[in-house]
Amino acid sequence: MNTKIVHRRGIKYPSKIRLKAKALRRDGLTHREIQEKLNIGLGTVAGWTKGITLTFEQRKLMWARKNKRIWTNKRRFKQGELARINLSRYWKQPYSKKILLSNIREFYSTNGRIPLKREFGSLRVYRTYFGSWNNAIRAAGFVPNMVLFSKKFIAKDGHICDSFAEKIIDDWLSKRKIRHERNTPYKNTRMTSDFSLGNIRIEYFGLAGENKSYDAIITRKRKFCCEAKLKLIELYPSDLFSNHLSKLINLKSLKV
Repeated sequence: MNTKIVHRRGIKYPSKIRLKAKALRRDGLTHREIQEKLNIGLGTVAGWTKGITLTFEQRKLMWARKNKRIWTNKRRFKQGELARINLSRYWKQPYSKKILLSNIREFYSTNGRIPLKREFGSLRVYRTYFGSWNNAIRAAGFVPNMVLFSKKFIAKDGHICDSFAEKIIDDWLSKRKIRHERNTPYKNTRMTSDFSLGNIRIEYFGLAGENKSYDAIITRKRKFCCEAKLKLIELYPSDLFSNHLSKLINLKSLKV
């Protein structure tokens, strides 16, 4: 009896080879494993076994065999070496206590005050090396800042500020020789402004969104400035840690 011949891309295969390939695929073998067993082309195997669905367990075992074959110890070592060569340029230099403390001292030298922890983006590093942000401040030779709203603070120009945040703003104005006053009353009200410069009012709304009564005062101050045609500059905690109160840059024209 003559064996039926299957033609595939110019190569003649007996039909029993095709049936064997399908059987191996149903058993969960990969195309490459079937190719190696039957010594036929990889594309031929894929064409013959197209449409055969494998079970989840078969696919799981198949991927395990493929990964074991692909990720040999030799290849893992080679890939690791390539990664070190190609990615080393992007690696950050390791931190040291000396560098971290130097960053704090440099900030003090530039700004004339101890930094707040929100001004440093790598707090986790400081906690890792020193245990806490305040411990790092002490290690740098300074006394840690008090809580922002904990007590009165004296600005460099002698103004009494209700919080450390207001002291930062006051010192920022003084450094740029911008004449300003503290606690200027809003006429016919019990409200006062944090800072005033002529017809400009500067308010630090550090507790915005914390309680309804505080937010109500914010609304009244906005309304008053609108009706009195006063310019109101609103500042929030995030503004203190931007590029040196960038919202106030347009006030440089008020230098005296």
